[in-house]
Amino acid sequence: MENEGKNPSRSGFARGTENTTEDILAILRTLLVADDVIELKALKGEYSPEKASRLAHAIAVTVDGMALTALKDKELAEGMVSVINEHMKNSRGNPRPYHHLLHLLAYAHRLEVDGVTHDPNELFESYAWVKSEMDLDNIEEQRTELEEELDDQMDQLKLEKDGRKNNQMFA
Repeated sequence: MENEGKNPSRSGFARGTENTTEDILAILRTLLVADDVIELKALKGEYSPEKASRLAHAIAVTVDGMALTALKDKELAEGMVSVINEHMKNSRGNPRPYHHLLHLLAYAHRLEVDGVTHDPNELFESYAWVKSEMDLDNIEEQRTELEEELDDQMDQLKLEKDGRKNNQMFA
């Protein structure tokens, strides 16, 4: 391809891009499906991990730009929430980043998602609930300890899998 290895953010392909809500939503639908195709082609080995990563990043940057625009435009936000919600229901990929954008737009414009209207006051309530359920004062230390424990457990599983646990040579 002519643009192989170039920075997609500076490719010069942005000239003539449409910017109406309808056009943006059509592009969003296409990019969300393209994101699935990238994952599938990477799994098949048709795309190198580097190429898949560059393409996925370019899609993410574009979708982020659309979301930034939608933060100021309720009509666009409503359309994006609908498109993202539909994609998450039918997609093969990881819905987490799209789920996050969907809720960001819903909170910004108090939109309804799956029958629930998002109120920005919930953000404070959510934080208070997390604090009531978890000790956040030493959360970094907790993470370090848990990571070490899990690393040890994974090492044990590898030894058991390889049949080396009880072999004195590997003890």
